[in-house]
Amino acid sequence: MPILIVLMLAAPPLPLPPCRVARLQVSLDGRGGDFNGMSHSGTKLSIRNIGPDCMLVALPTIQLGDARNRIVPAVRQAPRGMHPGPVMVPVRLAAGHRAAAEIRWVSGPVFPHSRSVHATRITVKIGTRTLTAALPATLYGAVGKPTTFEQTPLHAIEGVAAG
Repeated sequence: MPILIVLMLAAPPLPLPPCRVARLQVSLDGRGGDFNGMSHSGTKLSIRNIGPDCMLVALPTIQLGDARNRIVPAVRQAPRGMHPGPVMVPVRLAAGHRAAAEIRWVSGPVFPHSRSVHATRITVKIGTRTLTAALPATLYGAVGKPTTFEQTPLHAIEGVAAG
């Protein structure tokens, strides 16, 4: 009598959709001044998912703006010691959870010829939409060179979803 073997193959999970900006909330946390010192400052950028599970780009475009809603001339640079490496893998953002990145900048006139730019807000571009939060900051750079800030890739924060 022949033996019949049945294999049950699970279908691969469906890919998660990209996160919709309307279902995300952005917040900043200076961690009580932990980023401040030695002419540097910064903030922790958090993005909370208030919608269903989704995927979020790990390195969204960040822009800083001034009080007149103009983009200030500051550009992202990779954090020291961070190898550009392969394309960043998107972050899986579960419902109610958040992802975080660190944003750091030079906050004092440490260059032989310093110039400053003043920001009042930070804008995070996700797809064609944006999230904005207040960010009072003064960034310094060398005259004749772009003023820069460091931005680490977003990473999912483990924990219990907020209710």
